[in-house]
Amino acid sequence: MAKKNLLFVFADQWRRMALGCMGQDPVQTPCMDAFAARSMLCTDAVSSFPLCSPHRASLLTGRWPQTTGMFTNCKPGLSVRLRDDEVCIPEVAKQHGYRTAYIGKWHLDEPEINHSPAPASGARDWDAYTPPGVRRHGFDTWYAYNTCDTHLTPHYWADSPEKIEVNEWSPVHETDMAIRYLEQADKNAPFMLFVSWNPPHSPYRYVPQKYLERYKGLAFPVRGNVQAEAPRYHTPESCTMTSGDLEQATREYFAAVTGLDEQFGRLMQAVKRLGLEEDTLIVLTADHGDMMGSHGLMAKHVWYEESIGIPLVIGGAGMPAGRCGQVLGSADLAPTLLELLGLPVPGTMEGVSAASAVLQGSSGEGSFTYLYACPGGPGLLGPLKEAGIDPKSVGWRGVRDKRYTYVVDAGYTPGAPLRRLLYDLAADPLQKSPLELASAAGHPAARLAEERLRGWLQKEGDPFLQRL
Repeated sequence: MAKKNLLFVFADQWRRMALGCMGQDPVQTPCMDAFAARSMLCTDAVSSFPLCSPHRASLLTGRWPQTTGMFTNCKPGLSVRLRDDEVCIPEVAKQHGYRTAYIGKWHLDEPEINHSPAPASGARDWDAYTPPGVRRHGFDTWYAYNTCDTHLTPHYWADSPEKIEVNEWSPVHETDMAIRYLEQADKNAPFMLFVSWNPPHSPYRYVPQKYLERYKGLAFPVRGNVQAEAPRYHTPESCTMTSGDLEQATREYFAAVTGLDEQFGRLMQAVKRLGLEEDTLIVLTADHGDMMGSHGLMAKHVWYEESIGIPLVIGGAGMPAGRCGQVLGSADLAPTLLELLGLPVPGTMEGVSAASAVLQGSSGEGSFTYLYACPGGPGLLGPLKEAGIDPKSVGWRGVRDKRYTYVVDAGYTPGAPLRRLLYDLAADPLQKSPLELASAAGHPAARLAEERLRGWLQKEGDPFLQRL
């Protein structure tokens, strides 16, 4: 039997509710909605560590952040990157005759300025040129960058340190490159193509005006849990946004999603024109969400649905149409994809395949996943180091099942009190009224969640266990 191709498309900081067919945010995504209508829409996919590098590492390896060592983003001053010995999805595929390609944002390599003040590639700040070899983890065709948020004037590297500079909105250019790859595909070998769009990641203002025009009359606030005055980040980072700034950022965020929708439509047209739809598994998703003022917070790195909830639509290659309520975490994606492709799942992968649940459109009753976050910014790591505290022993951990989110929060600063929070997602979908428990014994759902959490932390060797 012929092997299925894989077209995996994901955006950065795109929350689950900012997909029109979810019926939550007032966002315009007609192309994505049409794709979802003929595909399997997974309604409970979760970014287990809602931050770029940790989720991306789990996505590719099928392993949890504790074992990949990705306790924060790959950033200046930290020796954090995806280890050479990690076994990733494309490395498995290559063993079975696949051609592999990666286009767009990578964010799994260490910034070059950690080792040179002026790299030959021209990479600055968080960015890096990833040369051919083990650090590309099985991707042969490469047109990517580590991380840089100038969406309107992006740059890329291929197989040399020469920077390729582009004067075009990055999703448009990357979609052009993806279509070119599909057009030139070798019909005698299956392909695995990952397309990683950076928008709607901040800065939100870097979006073409034509998409912004569609949101001129947007009613604000868009969600009942938005606190518009001076929203802040969950960690103690400064944020000087006013309510007017937030309203504008929300329009820009939705405009970027609508722009992505147009690019996704172009990709689907190319797939259809090239006769690839029946042979290609198509996945549309994101690495994490964005709070956008909900609970008075911005960005990600927190346990609320706006942060952890990601869109996940799986179609093409004969996939049934419907909805799947299985709770899927970051580490579950790799084994699920490999099984759907008919490829073996390496023993190194810790996540659990949800392929059967996806194919059956399971309600997901009884399913759950783990949540995790650690401090990573220099302003947080410094005080913890001075106090002799391992940053991997603080932050927060949790369990998300079909009805409840349970969180144990140790905070990010020395001496922060431990909190246990239980959110009933059925009775309180906006998570405005959590139960704050003195111990997990205070609620049966919390007892079950903490039992699961303890077992996971022990298995992963997570020093957070000592906090429970």
